[in-house]
Amino acid sequence: MKTTRFKLLAIDDGEETLDELQAAVAHAFPAAAFSSAHSGQKGLEEALNDLPDIILLDIVMPEMDGFETCRRFKEDIRLRDIPIVFLTAVKPDSEICEKAIEAGAEAFISKPFELWELLVQIRAMLKIKAANLTQEAERAKLQQMVKQRTHELAEQLVFREKALESLKESEALFKAVFTESPMGICLLDARTGRFLRVNAMLGRITGRTPEDLAGTDWRSITHPGDIAMQTDSLARLESGEAKEVWLEKRYLKPDGSAVWVKLTATPLPAFDKTAPRYLGMVEDISADKTAEREKNQLEEQLRQSQKMETAGSLAGGIAHDFNNMLSAILTYSDFLLKSINREDPRRKDVEEIKTTGLRAAALTRQLLAFSRKQVLQPQILDINATITGMKAMLHRLIGENIKLTTVTSKEPALIKADPGYLEQVLLNLCVNARDAMPKGGKLTLEASVARIDAEYIHRHGTLQPGSYALLAVSDNGCGMTPETKEHIFEPFFTTKPRDKGTGLGLSTVHGIVKQSGGTIVVYSEEGSGTVFKLYFPLSSGEAAAAKQQAGRKFSAVSGTVLVVDDEDQIKALARRTLAEDGLSVIVAASAEEALSLCKRHNKRIDLLLTDMILPKMTGIELADQLKSAYPEIKIIYMSGYTDHSVLTDGMLDPDKSFIQKPFTLDLLTQKVREALSSPAPRTGAHNKHT
Repeated sequence: MKTTRFKLLAIDDGEETLDELQAAVAHAFPAAAFSSAHSGQKGLEEALNDLPDIILLDIVMPEMDGFETCRRFKEDIRLRDIPIVFLTAVKPDSEICEKAIEAGAEAFISKPFELWELLVQIRAMLKIKAANLTQEAERAKLQQMVKQRTHELAEQLVFREKALESLKESEALFKAVFTESPMGICLLDARTGRFLRVNAMLGRITGRTPEDLAGTDWRSITHPGDIAMQTDSLARLESGEAKEVWLEKRYLKPDGSAVWVKLTATPLPAFDKTAPRYLGMVEDISADKTAEREKNQLEEQLRQSQKMETAGSLAGGIAHDFNNMLSAILTYSDFLLKSINREDPRRKDVEEIKTTGLRAAALTRQLLAFSRKQVLQPQILDINATITGMKAMLHRLIGENIKLTTVTSKEPALIKADPGYLEQVLLNLCVNARDAMPKGGKLTLEASVARIDAEYIHRHGTLQPGSYALLAVSDNGCGMTPETKEHIFEPFFTTKPRDKGTGLGLSTVHGIVKQSGGTIVVYSEEGSGTVFKLYFPLSSGEAAAAKQQAGRKFSAVSGTVLVVDDEDQIKALARRTLAEDGLSVIVAASAEEALSLCKRHNKRIDLLLTDMILPKMTGIELADQLKSAYPEIKIIYMSGYTDHSVLTDGMLDPDKSFIQKPFTLDLLTQKVREALSSPAPRTGAHNKHT
């Protein structure tokens, strides 16, 4: 026995015990490989790194005792067949024995141990390990025999009345296979369709006992949509057209749920045709079907995402180009309006140009929202407060024939989002619901905090487990067909008449929600209404105070403004607008040119008006550099478009001043006046230009 080669792992927090064990093993089994660990966790890692044949495990250890360590060994499929012997300094009582058995240990060795006792236990464990390996091989062999012998069984049954000994052998074999088979097995009366015999596995698959299934017609437990398919398949067997058929079908459990199975059926040979039978093999494939369904959902989600991303990139690019042109149209329209008196017949033409420009500006904003290229200024918001604050306006919007109900949560439903864009989302969804209820109905807005316990994959995204703030908008209107649901977030898709909508309402909602880190789940059936559920990551902290939409007009101020934009039109109209308002204006086409101008400019610069996207250096980076030279400089950022190189997900600090392109003359003037009228934060830096 001294030449026996095996690997032994000892786990004990006592260094002395480990030394004694190593010496004893080396003495008794010179060819054995000995390894050790001082804790349960280290022992698990050592065992996974070099699988031992035997484990000696101390019961009392810090952090994780021997019982817990043993349980973890037995839970791991790679380690569960390794025999484990507990080391204990006390005589095992009934409680210790029960815990050891529950944990899965094979034996005890008392400390201090005797060499002969260690020798006996190690030899016993080696036999147990060998037996485990033999048992595992036999189990694998039995599983392999099941499929092979099942088919052979059908042929052997032909001889059941020829010889009693052959009959007994066949019946014994059939009983073993039938009972222990990991697949459902049944004998079916070919004439009546009733089960003659079923095994326990088929009962578990269908949620019934074998006694419940005995004499039952297979049609009574089959999904109605699969009955015709199975009937046709069995008819092919009966006619001799096929010797074996297989099909995927659904059984209905007593609770009404469906379970997917793969059924293989063959005619059972018989001595006469008075009682033809079929042998059925049933395999539960529900897990495969679930995986296939999730795979299809993910593939569809990817296709939808790629389609929306392509459309979004195109829409964002178009909107970016149009924003600069629209800024010029709107501002130069304002210049004309200022120069034409109210009696001039040409004034109406100019006003129409401006009105059309504003409509085009609204359209480009929707395109940017859909493409997730707009600049957001997120802050902590409570969805409850947003719903409550918009209730009066929404009442006027949807009309008196629609009943508006709001449901708020007891706890704050906090999210981080741009308040203006969140209101736009709610407004668009309510308009959509109103149009779905032309004869009146019920509209419900609900805020709550939801907990998702498992990953949920849907067409428009995936919800990971976690806490979410939920905004639900539901109506009892006309609902949607499945075909309509597939396209609702695509730009310019609409079911309304051409003069009733642009088809950008829901695509705008989708873009804003996605850019804010949320996801949308839609439930709708034709004639049964629609529910939009918007899930946002739950935020912590306190909701920001609502800003008052003041109509305050700021008076003209003096100062020097540095305008930086790579578009000549924007620079020209900004220079003219601000100069006519009494301000000194310096313009630059890039950040580098702006910095160069500042070095040559001997007077202070009061305000920087800069586009966020500039060649080589961004507007934010330019502002940071200028603040070191002009600590009290005010900053206004301009943008009609953003990308990840400037802002992550288009998010801008809400404390920063921002003007969205395209803008009107009055909006630009008031934004600059407001910035220059506000007090500048004092810093300790010295300003050399004052």
